Amino acid sequence: MLFGRLNGEQHALLELVALPVCIVCARADEAGRRSLEGVLRDGVNDVGVRDDWRSRGGLCGRHWRVWRHLESPPLSSAILLEDLLGTYLERDRRGEVRCPACDVTERAEARAVTALRRLPDAPLERALADGPGLLCLRHLDALPEGHVRSHFRSRLDELLEHLREQVRTSDHRFAAERRGPHADAWLRALRVFGGDV
Repeated sequence: MLFGRLNGEQHALLELVALPVCIVCARADEAGRRSLEGVLRDGVNDVGVRDDWRSRGGLCGRHWRVWRHLESPPLSSAILLEDLLGTYLERDRRGEVRCPACDVTERAEARAVTALRRLPDAPLERALADGPGLLCLRHLDALPEGHVRSHFRSRLDELLEHLREQVRTSDHRFAAERRGPHADAWLRALRVFGGDV
């Protein structure tokens, strides 16, 4: 989908509108996953990266789960985990974890919100006409009043109607009715409240 004169972050966000996810959460999660993939491929042998991870205490639980599901050669994980576990045993205390992947996702999230704030109306309208993308409440609340917030706010009004229709058609009296765009309304609503769930 071509959108004209936009920056790379704006293009990426508009492409994500094709998916029924919070586009800011998805962009931030992608950045965090890419940073972990980089450490897994090459960073595990970088002394500076390992020093940083040791000083931070490794990853948060959420990002260890992401790490676990990456295509990870066991040796790369073993090298890093040996280093982290050895550090823990020397100190006999873990301390506060300052997850490097969380830092990456927070910076990506801030870039995405800034890009959204500056997004022209026409490309956003075109993207939203073609895709089910949305914003979670946290990211919607981060936007000032204006056309971007208004477009995504109207998505929530539409979602509320879809939820009502999903509830109505779940009644046995209406079970024979054809399922429409409301069939996955509950899942989209979960993403509105939970972000990257």
